[in-house]
Amino acid sequence: MSSSTSNRGYIIQTSGENAGTWGLDPGLNGSFQAIDTNLGGVTTVTLSSSNVTLSSTQYANGTIILSGTLTANVLVVFPAIQAWFTVFNQTTGLFTATLASQGATEAIAIEQGAIADILINGTQVKFRNLPPVGTYLDVIDSSVPAWITACTIPPYLICDGSTFSAVTYPYLNTKLGGTTLPDLRGRSRFYLNGGTGRITTAVSGIDGDTRLSAGGNQNLHQHSHANSLNDPGHTHTQNIFYYTSVQGGTGAAGVVNVSLAGSTTTFTSNSATTGISITNATSGAGSSQNMPPAQISGITLIRSA
Repeated sequence: MSSSTSNRGYIIQTSGENAGTWGLDPGLNGSFQAIDTNLGGVTTVTLSSSNVTLSSTQYANGTIILSGTLTANVLVVFPAIQAWFTVFNQTTGLFTATLASQGATEAIAIEQGAIADILINGTQVKFRNLPPVGTYLDVIDSSVPAWITACTIPPYLICDGSTFSAVTYPYLNTKLGGTTLPDLRGRSRFYLNGGTGRITTAVSGIDGDTRLSAGGNQNLHQHSHANSLNDPGHTHTQNIFYYTSVQGGTGAAGVVNVSLAGSTTTFTSNSATTGISITNATSGAGSSQNMPPAQISGITLIRSA
């Protein structure tokens, strides 16, 4: 008597069964039809506000499209089988659609507009084909995207210098050599020197040969300028002439241009001393000479699980 496989239900014929024929459905012909659906079949599941448990007809398809406008967070439940699927999340609305296996406590979410390959191993739902653990992810968001935080074990962690669990993220712990995340807030990333010596502690304060070494700021380096003009503290005398009286005519004291017939003008000489004053002028433009043209784009996360 024929039996069937445990995951996808393909027909397994016994020796000598249906000799000389492929057999009627659900014989081998039925199995080939099921294989075709598993590999190339596409089904659409419309979501709104209620959780959905996929039917056997729906999860028989290799590609599942999630559609509809979400008015609440929705859970999509797969059977407790071992299989892989491609899921295209075409939903809209400010909520998330999470995926889980029946009876499991772990769930993942897919970003709206994204296509993801997932693996179900009977009790867990996992992403397939994500970049390796330790890979950076730059996003335009100002905080961790909702599809990441909706995952039971987030596949990415924000690079903010915080700590994480080595039990939850053992591979990331091995990759970083500890449980402290890089702190990339307000920082640019530079590559290791690789023998070039281009970034050094002595000059920049950053060790370009040590992974995750950090430092630097936007301020100009504190420094002083030597005065090339040697001022010994000497003074200069300047004669200042002014008239004190006018004879032979009328005039007002303090008026320089006096021209009176027969007048006699008395001038008095006085002197004053002055030193040398040096003022340093600011050069360049902008609030900081130490910042190249830049744009603040979002946040950086690291692949964790």
